[in-house]
Amino acid sequence: MLYRNRRSMLQEKLEKRAVGTALVLSPASIAYLTGFRSDPMERFMALWIKADGTTILYVPELDEAKASTVQGIDRLVPIPDGKPATEALWETCGGEPKRCGIEKETLTLKTAEQLAELWPGTEFVDIGADIGQMRGRKTRAEADFVKAAAGYADAALEGALGFFRRGMKERELAEEIDRQIVLAGGAGPAFKTTVLGGERSALPHGDTGDYAIVEGDILLIDMGVVHEGYLSDMTRTFLVGQGTAEQERMYETVFEANRRAIDALQTGVTLASVDEAARSWIRSCGYGERFPHRVGHGLGTEIHEPPSVHGWNEQLVVTGMLLTIEPGIYIPGFGGIRIEDDLYVNEEGLVEQLTGFSKQLRRL
Repeated sequence: MLYRNRRSMLQEKLEKRAVGTALVLSPASIAYLTGFRSDPMERFMALWIKADGTTILYVPELDEAKASTVQGIDRLVPIPDGKPATEALWETCGGEPKRCGIEKETLTLKTAEQLAELWPGTEFVDIGADIGQMRGRKTRAEADFVKAAAGYADAALEGALGFFRRGMKERELAEEIDRQIVLAGGAGPAFKTTVLGGERSALPHGDTGDYAIVEGDILLIDMGVVHEGYLSDMTRTFLVGQGTAEQERMYETVFEANRRAIDALQTGVTLASVDEAARSWIRSCGYGERFPHRVGHGLGTEIHEPPSVHGWNEQLVVTGMLLTIEPGIYIPGFGGIRIEDDLYVNEEGLVEQLTGFSKQLRRL
């Protein structure tokens, strides 16, 4: 019933835009609308929603058995390896649609060319924002899944820190975190666990490597956990030993920026103002040029989902939004600090912090 209701909501949106049919190609959106989760890799997978509500799920043939348990789908079409996706569409869709909704950001050039050849008279309309708007407002149950995932992350990080020792390599600590995630009860890491020590912590998207973590280092850990198909996302930063006064000042600046952004997260304000709440504080402390990324993003079945919390997004905060707040300061040759939490704006408009690991400065 949940997935049927979601598809009905999407149909209502399409009808208002005079879009009679939709071809949903994003695996995450297909999972959101059907409950079927799979990574097709290079193979074709799609959900076809007709104007009359009929739904057809196209999956690689090797996923046929798994997809056969999906409820509420009118037809399941397995596609053998080597068979053109357009041939399967031609055989099952029953004619050329006048206007077809697609997710522009998911559509590859190859698929776009194939569809244009298959349906030369069809007008293709981007419905990515329509689906994104739906996925961007989480139910209580979805938020509870993320909260459970965040709880496993909290426990896993605490457990892994018990094994930390000076001289340990970044990848060794990352491997221990991943082991602790499973021991805590999580299904696995939500993404590749990142551990960055010393000067390498100044890389906002750095890769975990063989650097040996030593006394005086900043230690940045970015991690998440999967639970029931939903993901958590948390960053915590530590000092190895006493550290320096400048390291502590950086940390306290980011800590306060995190607090200010969370306080600013209220229904009716713009997402841009939430970003500015953190950014203006970091700027006032002299680190403005060292905060190069947005303050947060939505998350759920994907680690990055709508909404995007940046300084140009005038979208208003509404109930159901589930997003991260993650200000940071990064100084090349010195190190970086980031503190990231998962927040949910509940049905009453109150903001719940789903991540529970302490944000007070901790020395290891």
